[in-house]
Amino acid sequence: MGRPFGLDAGAIMTIGAALQTDAELLADVLPEAEAAIIRRYLPDDEGGTDE
Repeated sequence: MGRPFGLDAGAIMTIGAALQTDAELLADVLPEAEAAIIRRYLPDDEGGTDE
């Protein structure tokens, strides 16, 4: 089974627009949020966590 390696930023921005969020703010925080989400799915030996 594969692991995620990135989020669909276009889909996230589309959902954000539908929810009337601040697109500039969302685009600014998305890279850091994406990194945190992806790290959560990595095994410990690849920089992730098993929490």
